[in-house]
Amino acid sequence: MSLLDKLDLESIRRSLLADIPTPVDVLNLLHFKDEESYKWYGVSVMPLLRAVGAQVGWIGKHVESFLGEPRAEELVVVRYPNQRRFFALALNPYYLLVANPQRLKGVRKFEASFTHSRDSLEPLRRCPWVLAIHFHEAPEAIVSIVQQAGGRLVYQSEETSPISIAKRPHPANTNPLVFKRTALFHFDDRDACQAAMGAGVLNQLQEAAGEVSVQLYQRVRKRDALPASVAGLLR
Repeated sequence: MSLLDKLDLESIRRSLLADIPTPVDVLNLLHFKDEESYKWYGVSVMPLLRAVGAQVGWIGKHVESFLGEPRAEELVVVRYPNQRRFFALALNPYYLLVANPQRLKGVRKFEASFTHSRDSLEPLRRCPWVLAIHFHEAPEAIVSIVQQAGGRLVYQSEETSPISIAKRPHPANTNPLVFKRTALFHFDDRDACQAAMGAGVLNQLQEAAGEVSVQLYQRVRKRDALPASVAGLLR
């Protein structure tokens, strides 16, 4: 089977022509098969991200689950000017032949969708700790509950479209987000977040939104996102 035969060209065409709100954020929820391989993917894809005008808003490693199963080992927010710039990266021959095979070596399970946020990425970038609330309904109630508990809203997004590139389903492909909304809150440290996420607050979140997932992430430093051999050169 040729490379073109593996691509869902009709779904790609529909996404390219779709009226999707801009900027387009891709929320990446990753589970690793080989984290070091994924770090090499990050190195290989960075020039393409820059070429299409994308910005990496935040990378965080999962630390603790307060409610529900962990959604990811790593959460990444990437902003594109529009979905056409995303496909300019994803359909680039270098990406298809070099970067994406490296990604598949590293990723065991992957959720990602086109999402939209009205928020600047700058407040999020400054956060060493982020509490992620994944949910479907009642965004105003979710924000109010967490802010009353001491969190500061720094980013929220809502799914606007799934991403379909490959014909055959695979756990490491761009499977749609299970939760269509995400809100990210800043806390000073892990202790402050643990103190805030008591049973009373978690019960309020469930009552407001029904199905909800509450997860804590810590920002990954740039050096720690690099393969060990590359990070060692920076010491």
